[in-house]
Amino acid sequence: MIQYDTEKYVSIEVDNDLLELTEEEGYTYLHCTYYTSPKYIAGWWINIWKTSYLTSNASTDKLELIQAIGIPYAPDRLNLKRKGDFVKFTLIFPAVPKDWTLFNFVEVCAGTDGLSISNISRNNTGVYKVRIQ
Repeated sequence: MIQYDTEKYVSIEVDNDLLELTEEEGYTYLHCTYYTSPKYIAGWWINIWKTSYLTSNASTDKLELIQAIGIPYAPDRLNLKRKGDFVKFTLIFPAVPKDWTLFNFVEVCAGTDGLSISNISRNNTGVYKVRIQ
């Protein structure tokens, strides 16, 4: 195996304008862990609707879901087999504006109640961990 001293061959320069743009136009990541109910009923399943969004407590502004990773979009389903099963998935949204101190996740479903998480405190990283039971 041949190894190279990469410092001799690679020059990396950081564009400060690009860094500022990335901070302003970043993303919000909801890393979710979903657990089956302790009162598990056979046939438990999970999915996410593309109509999900984040909203501010102080306005009617919405940030629509960009992508879901590790969970199927409705009407597809991921079946869970027993009590104690869990699924980890990530939901990606546009960056939460700096003036949002609290925000909510809302899943709009056809004909049923969707998942909702209220009063998520905004942080500077844009990364949030959520436990759903």
